[in-house]
Amino acid sequence: MSSGKKIFIEVELLRLDTDKAEFPQGFKFKWLAFNRDKPAEKILFDNHEGKKPHYHDNDKEKFFTWKSRKDTQQMFYQAIIKKWGNFIKKID
Repeated sequence: MSSGKKIFIEVELLRLDTDKAEFPQGFKFKWLAFNRDKPAEKILFDNHEGKKPHYHDNDKEKFFTWKSRKDTQQMFYQAIIKKWGNFIKKID
């Protein structure tokens, strides 16, 4: 089932030469999915200096335990499906 909304996905993934806890396995990431017509309606998974991996569902924030890049990516897509339903990947 699809919501019929146009959801945009932006993925940023960097590998850093660091052992800081906020960058597990050296990854710095920002994965964003948002409704084109209502940009405040979003899912955001990220980490940054001083803040370990966490996600935002609109304005609600929650930390999670990093297992691997693959597991975190799967959590991101599951959160998208939970919020907006299944989607068709369209790349132009």
